[in-house]
Amino acid sequence: MKRLLHSMLIAASLILVGCIKDDRETPEDTTLVKIGQVAPDFTAQLYPDGEVKLSSLRGNVVLLTLWDPGCETCQKEIAVVQERIIDYFQGEEFRYLPIARDQDYDAIDSFCQEKGYTFPIGLDPERKIYHLYATKYVPRSFIIDREGVIRTIDVEYELDNLDTIVKTIEKML
Repeated sequence: MKRLLHSMLIAASLILVGCIKDDRETPEDTTLVKIGQVAPDFTAQLYPDGEVKLSSLRGNVVLLTLWDPGCETCQKEIAVVQERIIDYFQGEEFRYLPIARDQDYDAIDSFCQEKGYTFPIGLDPERKIYHLYATKYVPRSFIIDREGVIRTIDVEYELDNLDTIVKTIEKML
């Protein structure tokens, strides 16, 4: 009886591991929006102050980035944003809108103070904004055209992706 119970526990463990393994989701599977769709609207509190409503940015090309300061990949992307995105498109009808998933004001304040970042960052402490766009994985970048339509979706960060994002924004401007 003991052996039978032990065998059943091992079999159950293997089934559970298999279910978890079989339940892997790709970035595409976890993306809730599609290219060509109007970007879901939201209002976010901004660090260091104010708030922004996505639909109020119509008329601008928007790079919406969903990220998390605890993610190393996100940190690599945010580290180059000031020079590669914000400064590069200064004076254009463009808006960079990073939304920090799971972060409140104090957490972002500490992060920005430590890193020396001064650009506005949207706060999404309860993942309400994040869950309009995805269920898993950061960083995610969405280029939204002047009419509010999603034109590109990128998941993860690689320098080549950033080059492509910059070129796409240039074409849209």
